[in-house]
Amino acid sequence: MAVQHLADGVLAAAVVLADRPPALALVWDERYGWRTVISRHHLIGKDADSAPEGEGIRYLSTGQQPESAAGSRPLALARSKRRSSQSPCAARG
Repeated sequence: MAVQHLADGVLAAAVVLADRPPALALVWDERYGWRTVISRHHLIGKDADSAPEGEGIRYLSTGQQPESAAGSRPLALARSKRRSSQSPCAARG
């Protein structure tokens, strides 16, 4: 598990769910909520003014706790063949 204190006191944490490539991780970021990531490099991302986007990044929820239906989604979303990312705004709906 990795925990980082980012700019302006923002907290972010990542938990690796699978060690073999592609490495799957679940990330919580106070700015953007819950997301999946499929890379060991930069799990949490850099201090940036915009939400991380890219291959393998899927936003699950912007709340502090993911909705109950989202509980079964992280691995399925991370393993999906979709190449584009989902922005935090799309996760709200």
